[in-house]
Amino acid sequence: MVNLRKYRFFNLAIFDYVATFIAVLILHAYMWINAKVNYKRTIIQYFISLIVVFIGMLGLGTIIHYFFGVKSTFSHYIGLA
Repeated sequence: MVNLRKYRFFNLAIFDYVATFIAVLILHAYMWINAKVNYKRTIIQYFISLIVVFIGMLGLGTIIHYFFGVKSTFSHYIGLA
């Protein structure tokens, strides 16, 4: 448990992004299955909406980090640090 953030890619913790992606997969699957309009959907629409939700969650995480004053590498990369 101690070394979860040890593995990095471009100095970003891989664990954080994998955990975020898993949470997004669960949330997106729930939203996708429970949508009222569930006919005539394509796999392309599924993946595009999955990417949009993932980027939205990264943005939300960045805003929360900034709000609470937590310095992160991603915030530094986008110029908020």
